Order: sequence, then structure tokens, then C-alpha cells
Amino acid sequence: MADLRRMEYFVAVAEELHFGRAAARLHISQPPLSMQIQRLEQEVGVELLRRTKRSVQLTAAGKVFLEEARATLRQAGRAAELARRAAKGDIGRLAIGVIDAALYGLVPPLVRRFTERHPDVDVTVTERRIHEQIDLVARGELDVGFVHPPVEHPDLAVEAVRHEPFVLAVPEDHPLAAAEDVTLAQACAQPLIQPPRELNPIGHDSLLALCHQHGAHPTIAREASPKQTIIALVAAGLGASVLPEAVRNSGYPGVVYRPIEGGRFGITTSLIWSRRHLEPSARLFVDLVCQPV
Repeated sequence: MADLRRMEYFVAVAEELHFGRAAARLHISQPPLSMQIQRLEQEVGVELLRRTKRSVQLTAAGKVFLEEARATLRQAGRAAELARRAAKGDIGRLAIGVIDAALYGLVPPLVRRFTERHPDVDVTVTERRIHEQIDLVARGELDVGFVHPPVEHPDLAVEAVRHEPFVLAVPEDHPLAAAEDVTLAQACAQPLIQPPRELNPIGHDSLLALCHQHGAHPTIAREASPKQTIIALVAAGLGASVLPEAVRNSGYPGVVYRPIEGGRFGITTSLIWSRRHLEPSARLFVDLVCQPV
């Protein structure tokens, strides 16, 4: 099979129809060029150029080979360019895991900014539980994940990217709906609708511990998931819920959100990724998310 260098030499001679001009164009001397064309013809097994003392002409086989050689060189150039872009992260795939709360405000604008900068990266966003994301990112099935800490895994890097206060979601006709803000005790005194503990044991226990530390004793009246379902149940008047502030963006009618003690209490969302291997596109996303504002 003819190599790319000899194809390039042949194209130069075929276009110039003169070995001297082709050699000058390629910045080599004429004898090595003639030798490479001879070797190319030997590899192909046919005469590609008809030479006389006064002229160089393409044979019928040479005309066909010229078109194919040009196409091959173009494809090789494109392959090299794509490889360089892939190495930089400008093309490729990016698999992002998210918790449902991150979909309400944090993740969509980040994905939008990333895809505007890198439109040829195929981005997928998948909602996963925290423990699933930790496992999938560690195994390389997700590139990055948005989770609530703590994350204790030796193979994962963790960076806090957002801290947002808790709010109390109540039906619009609830007595607390008109309050400027509510106390933690007031929030915990409501029949609460919260996610099941198994979805996020640490977050569930942390919220209860926070309430107990401040003398409040919450009652979990119902368990539901995801956040959209919880909000729907609140709108139906079946209880209230302590949720991250981003759920305000859900746009669900019939629900109002009251700050809890002026935003004193809240929750952190962190980005996780593998310490062992990070694809170039994922590295660009990590840099975008973690860069100083």
C-alpha cells in the first residue's frame, strides 16, 4: 500500500507535470523525488507517469490514482485535525450525572456554556442517586457528577461548586405563605414531605440532626421523589417540604417558598470526577465549573 508521503510527492508531480518544479514545491532535491515516484509505481504495480526528455504526462492509471490520492490526503488531513481536536477536548463525549435538585438551577446554564464553547462534544445528562454517581464516576461510566457531600472515595476528586440555602415550600394558602421568612422550628413543625432516606442517607440524617441541634423535632409525614413530585404534593396541600432554594425555578403553580431564618441553613452541591483518568472533554468541563467567578 502506498504511504502518504509518496502520495503527496506524486500529487505534486502530477499537478506540476515537471519534476524540477515539483521538487522545489516540496523543498527536496529532484533525484530523491524521482526515486520515490518509481517506488510508488512499483508498490501500485502500474505506470502512473509517462516520462520523456521534454515532458511528463499522466497515464490513464495515473489520472485515476491522482483523484484517489487527493481524496486520501484530504481524509488523512481531516483525521489528523480531528485527532488534535479530540486531544484538546473540542470533540468527544461527556457524560454528566446529576441529582434532581441540580437540574433546577445549577447544571442547565453550565451545560449551555460548555456546549456553546464546544459544540462538537456530545453531552448527555442523566439523573442518578448520589451513591450511583459515585460508583459510576469511579468506574468511568460517568465522566463527572453533581452530588451532595460528603463523598469518601479514594479515586474521586471533589470540589464544592455551590452552596444554597434551604427554603420551606408550602401551599399558597398556607398560614406561613405570607411570612417574610420562617424559623427552623416553624419549618420543622409542619408535616413534612421529604425524599426517602435511602436516596441520600447522609443528607436525610444531616437535616434531622440540624433540626434537633436547634431544638426542633420534625415530623416526616410523607416520603416522595423526585423533587418535582414533592412540590406537586405540596401544591395539593398534603404538607410542606424543606428543600434547596433552586426548586423555586420549578415553576409549579400553587406553591410558595419561604427562606428559613434568612438563609442561615443550607446545603452544598459538589462536582466529582476521577483522579485516575479524565477525558479531555471532561477536563474542559471541570475547568469551566471550577474556575473562579
